[in-house]
Amino acid sequence: MPGASQITVSRAESSTGSSAVARSDERVRLQDVCIVHGRGDQAVVAVEGVDMHVGAREIVSIVGHSGCGKSTLLRAIAGLLPNASVQGRISVMGRSPDEARRSGLISMVFQESVLAPWRTVERNVTLPLEVARGRTRTPRRTASEQLELVGLKGYEKRYPKQLSGGQRQRVSLARALMMEPEVLLMDEPFGALDEITRDEMHSELLRIWETTHVSIVLVTHSLAEAIFLSDRVVVMSSHPGRVADTIEVDFPRPRRTDLKDSPEFSRIAHRIRVSLEHNR
Repeated sequence: MPGASQITVSRAESSTGSSAVARSDERVRLQDVCIVHGRGDQAVVAVEGVDMHVGAREIVSIVGHSGCGKSTLLRAIAGLLPNASVQGRISVMGRSPDEARRSGLISMVFQESVLAPWRTVERNVTLPLEVARGRTRTPRRTASEQLELVGLKGYEKRYPKQLSGGQRQRVSLARALMMEPEVLLMDEPFGALDEITRDEMHSELLRIWETTHVSIVLVTHSLAEAIFLSDRVVVMSSHPGRVADTIEVDFPRPRRTDLKDSPEFSRIAHRIRVSLEHNR
């Protein structure tokens, strides 16, 4: 496949002469994806005509108004929409979402940490291994090493109730990384955290990303979060959800928190706000 600098293109971009060209190192590819909930008179088109490509080691954020289909799209990539009609093509590493999930190529982090309260931190992290039961490759890192990676060395024998909200999300992240996925899907992972903890988790996520080389697709309502973390920000319109704009974020890495106070950061945030306002 020929190379391309853009990983995402909307239909609006196509009409002006741009085209979506798949990358040889792409991890996720969506082509003309349409997602429908319900049937007959009750059918609701949640997402329509979405084209999107995510390359190796890229971080792509999806933003949009509530109800625009951001989380629905993320769940479709994960193969977690059993009761919806998904048309078009979605592939992860050249496989269907279901195959990719079963093979451990995809992991997902939700807004809530969803930890088993009766299991220790270490046993929460190893849960994917127990569920897989040898169907996937053996990870190179142990649970203890994954916890050290996310900054929780020494917490292996604690229980979720003994942790702060930020620490529980770190455990959730360590669990998602246990199978060493190629693609990490994150649905508002820091939305329930206070601003100070959220800023800390942004820097931590980038540090972990540098170590793991995983590609990340992040759904968020926070424009600052999207801009600070991402290589590109995808703006979705509403009812049904479509890709309205794709914005390059060219800040060099590693990124420092004070980047959020820069004029260029504010300029990108303004462009996203304008796009959101025009695509309600």
